[in-house]
Amino acid sequence: MNMVTTDIGEKQVCDLVVHNAVLLTVDEADRVIANGAIAVRDGAIAAVGAAHDILARYNPRQFLDAGGGIVHPGFIDAHVHISQYTSRSALSCMEGTGVTMGDWKSALTPEDEHASAALAAMDYLKSGYTGFVDPGTIFSPDAVASVAEEFGIRIWLTDPYVADAGVELKKHFPELVSDSFLARWPKNQEEAFRRLGSQLFRNKERNSLVRAFIGLYGEGTDSEELFRAAFDLARQHGVQMQEHLGYSPLPYRQRESAFGVSMMQHMSEEGLLNGHVTFVHMNAVHGGDVPILAAHEVGIVWCPYGQLQMLGRGGAEGRMVELHRAGVKVGIASDIPRAVHFSGLGSLVAVTAAATGLAASGREILRMRTSGSAATVGAASEIGSLEVGKRADFVVRRPDVSENLGRDYALEFAVIADANSIEFVFVNGECVVSQGEVLRADDHAVISRARDSVRGLAARIGLA
Repeated sequence: MNMVTTDIGEKQVCDLVVHNAVLLTVDEADRVIANGAIAVRDGAIAAVGAAHDILARYNPRQFLDAGGGIVHPGFIDAHVHISQYTSRSALSCMEGTGVTMGDWKSALTPEDEHASAALAAMDYLKSGYTGFVDPGTIFSPDAVASVAEEFGIRIWLTDPYVADAGVELKKHFPELVSDSFLARWPKNQEEAFRRLGSQLFRNKERNSLVRAFIGLYGEGTDSEELFRAAFDLARQHGVQMQEHLGYSPLPYRQRESAFGVSMMQHMSEEGLLNGHVTFVHMNAVHGGDVPILAAHEVGIVWCPYGQLQMLGRGGAEGRMVELHRAGVKVGIASDIPRAVHFSGLGSLVAVTAAATGLAASGREILRMRTSGSAATVGAASEIGSLEVGKRADFVVRRPDVSENLGRDYALEFAVIADANSIEFVFVNGECVVSQGEVLRADDHAVISRARDSVRGLAARIGLA
């Protein structure tokens, strides 16, 4: 496949036409266009349809012949602790040492957070991802935000560690926290309130690669008063609000016992459920919660590895496929990819769904990795599908790969295929990956900085 520059004639002018492609649009009708084309103008999709029609109407500055390959919307990681990407192999080294992930996180500098995000961005783009969402676990948002323009990837972020009861985390997850880590959290409710909305200035430029939402850390670390303030602020600014909820079933059930009803019923009765609310994890969803979540159009982020962990410990109820089929917007996330590469996340979803007793189809997984993930951060009107008016974020796959058997394209390329099948990635209509290589990245330099960061962090916290 080659990019070809053309002379401009009398047809409609556009920047790029990708043709001779099998388009997996992930639109409302879930159209698959066998010999399709996309026209791109000013970073947005100007037209999607049959190749002969697009070629007859548009005269692009550049042509890309996909050679019969698959084109689909870019994947979006709906939830990742991006500053901890370089820590993914560190947790096992902490066993029996007295050092915790809290010590690691408390020692992060802006340079460490940038190195971690840069490494992740390179791996994301090579795996067909065009964006990721951090839930408020970046101490220095500017250090991570700069990665967007450096690599050409979308980033959604929020205020750092917003909570007014951080000590609750230590009660339930001592392996994840430390006193030095909690010392970087808000000291009191007043400070938590001051942090809310501090990143919303990033939304002034509509087409910026960095966008902000309202985030609470969650998992019992926020009071209902703080939750309500975040809820109201998100609605006021027209952005999504997110928080961790129901990662571990035991404390979640304890809170339900105190309410005397399910958590979702309680929140519904309090007027705290709405389409601009997204919960991350939700590993303990009752059957009766499904219609409540659907009725309020709440978003859910599914972290399959974390759910498998909770299923193994008992008490979890994995209902993500059921929620998706009920009309709930469900996105897929890596959380911290300790056990699988980004390109293997679709397979992990399929395995986790099977473990809950309700298998997910390839098309469902593709939707949850694209438009579903976009919806959970309030971006479904802008990205996540190949539709006119949306930003031109898409992936072009090689046609000559073993996964391309032409029977179930979504299964083949959202579940089975790995990063080796990716030829091009476009973000905002700009080619950021060509021939499988990230155009703006010096792989050696990115990896070298990440390794130096890891060595420095380990030395500072006394981890051999």
